[in-house]
Amino acid sequence: MNSQVRKYIPVGLLVLIAVIVVVAIAQVSRGPTKKPTPERVVPLAPEVAKYKQEPTISLYRHKLGGTVQWLPLEKYLEGVVAAEVGPNPPLEALKAQAIVARTLTLALINYQGGTPEHKTNACDLHTHFQAYDESQVTDKIRKAVSATRGQVLTYNGRFIYAEFHSCSGGKTASIEEAFPKLAEAASAYIKPLASPGMKYAPAKERKWTVKIPRWELKNILGPESGSLDDIKISKRGPSGRALVITAGKASIPAVDLRTQLGPDRLKSTMITSIRPQGDYVVFIGKGWGHGAGMEQWGAYAMAKKGKSAADIVTYYYPGTRVVTLWK
Repeated sequence: MNSQVRKYIPVGLLVLIAVIVVVAIAQVSRGPTKKPTPERVVPLAPEVAKYKQEPTISLYRHKLGGTVQWLPLEKYLEGVVAAEVGPNPPLEALKAQAIVARTLTLALINYQGGTPEHKTNACDLHTHFQAYDESQVTDKIRKAVSATRGQVLTYNGRFIYAEFHSCSGGKTASIEEAFPKLAEAASAYIKPLASPGMKYAPAKERKWTVKIPRWELKNILGPESGSLDDIKISKRGPSGRALVITAGKASIPAVDLRTQLGPDRLKSTMITSIRPQGDYVVFIGKGWGHGAGMEQWGAYAMAKKGKSAADIVTYYYPGTRVVTLWK
């Protein structure tokens, strides 16, 4: 460019051209702009993906003399929520219960054949499957089930074992403490977690005492248990629950002892002390239920604090997703 032309170009324009050139060079040196990596969505497993519409399930009715009923799943869930928690919890806690019960129902049907002893998908006893009572259903419960219609929890695209219980005693259980046989399947999302339910749980669940006759324990533990004077918790799990109970040369997993004594009698394995007392052995403990997964009183407390159903369930089952299978 000669001097005659240069004197007619404003200095500001020359500066602007220089800036544009510098920016262009910088862009070239950086290479193409990277797009953000989209979140990876795990495809649903075949047993989950097959549910394009609401299924109808068979329900064995112990309370009706062993009759079998066929019910749309959402109708069945109304009776489960009614029997498991009733209408008193906040709506978001009821919705959380509906999501969890729906998930557990489908998990048990697909992975364990429902209730094979009755040749049905489900039954109405909480010790076999989930509690069910259609007579206790209210409009509030219907609303909670309807608001979560088709919603389930998945982990890596599969139904989770969405176990739940009443009161954890302050901390939920690991899957190994509650259901050792499910450890491989569920340990990733059922872990010990602080839970706020003790604030609202009734006194009989916060702390309990039960006296078991020595003869009954000796029948369970066998002759190697001796006098039972040295009965103790010999191993505890990560949440503090009893894992193994020993007496003399005999030992038994705490979950098995609870099963044999009755889960509504020895209310949990969150046992704080065991001591012989005359012809009895006295167990003192906290909480009610196996302790794994969602604590129902904890869900109540979280809903009271303004947490949504999705907040509640994803807290108690970390790493899971809420998926809607049908509308």
